[in-house]
Amino acid sequence: MPHTVEIYSLPDCPHCKNVKAFFAKHNIEYTNYDVSDSANAKKMIELSGQRGVPVIIIDGKEMVIGDDLMKLQILLLDESSMQKEAPIKADHELVIIGAGAAGLPAALYAGRKELDTLVIGGAIGGMVNQSKTIENYPGIPDVPGDVLMGKIADHAKSTGVEFLEDVGTSIVKKGGVFEIETLNGNKVTAKAVIAATGRIPRFSGAKGETDYFGKGVAVCTTCDGPLYKGKSVAVIGGGNTALDMALELADIASEVHMIVRSKVRGDEILLNRLKAKKNVVFHTGYEIEEIYGGEFVEGVALKKIGGGITRIFKSGIEKVPVEGVFLGIGLNPNTAMFEGLVEMNAEKEIIVNENCETNVEGFFAAGDSTSIKAKQIASSLGEGVKALLSAYDYLKK
Repeated sequence: MPHTVEIYSLPDCPHCKNVKAFFAKHNIEYTNYDVSDSANAKKMIELSGQRGVPVIIIDGKEMVIGDDLMKLQILLLDESSMQKEAPIKADHELVIIGAGAAGLPAALYAGRKELDTLVIGGAIGGMVNQSKTIENYPGIPDVPGDVLMGKIADHAKSTGVEFLEDVGTSIVKKGGVFEIETLNGNKVTAKAVIAATGRIPRFSGAKGETDYFGKGVAVCTTCDGPLYKGKSVAVIGGGNTALDMALELADIASEVHMIVRSKVRGDEILLNRLKAKKNVVFHTGYEIEEIYGGEFVEGVALKKIGGGITRIFKSGIEKVPVEGVFLGIGLNPNTAMFEGLVEMNAEKEIIVNENCETNVEGFFAAGDSTSIKAKQIASSLGEGVKALLSAYDYLKK
């Protein structure tokens, strides 16, 4: 019997698009509620207690928060449907782990080199999908992140490279062959591996941060920003990530509080645009002490670094009432599965040379998960190509 499926989503949300692509792939009918409509947003919050999308409700009772495709598969697909999936071949020349700005160009070049290649990626496009507009990609100005990644992914797929929508969890090297396991229980081997797992959002560690995640604390303005229309919000950070977040939110929220620990380190062009906004307030020289509230976020407590005059009892703590807190304090390398296999620096970045080679023969790495200084979309694409060419030379020697 078919399930009744409802999804509360936003048109530009990459996580919502992942879920809808899953539905389309498995011919699952659903009703979509666009939460840019305030009535739909109110209903979603009442049902789920969440201020983040997507929220999926199955048969009026089962609820899935976020793009948890594994849980959706368990709830919506029977065994016969899952068995229709083409089995993944176990042994490959090359496995690319990651399908973002470094992994996709590596896959494209692997296909053109006619290597037997498997790409393992939980979300095609990676973190780039969360960029509403990319302004600095050469030759293609003002392009949405998911559109850019979609074009590169389509190009890579056209070469015949195999993609597996899954997440790598462990890797070991035995007798010159890499053995890889995934979250969904797949086991594959490869003669060479390219790690292109990128980075994941960094948390501040402030009190209340994890308690209010999804209830006012967020990491994606494209996904959750529209839910804060007309509300006061805070953005934590002083780099380009935070500046981009604040610029997007300034056109949605009533007021945006920029909480900057030391000084703004982002591009001058972004900072000047933000300073021109009349609803942006800068709090420079503060660190976040606590995120507080009731059912949802109600404010942040800030601590002036080095003391200073404060508003509340001269206690060193200032309270700013906000309903949303967006974390733009940077990203951590997504390299946990490679610990113990390959050499990393103190920041847990995979150490590579100019040819994307690591200290492990046959293991290459590219993009933001590596020790390269440049952390840009364009540079990651180039590093992905370099890593593939190095892997190709290794496999064919």
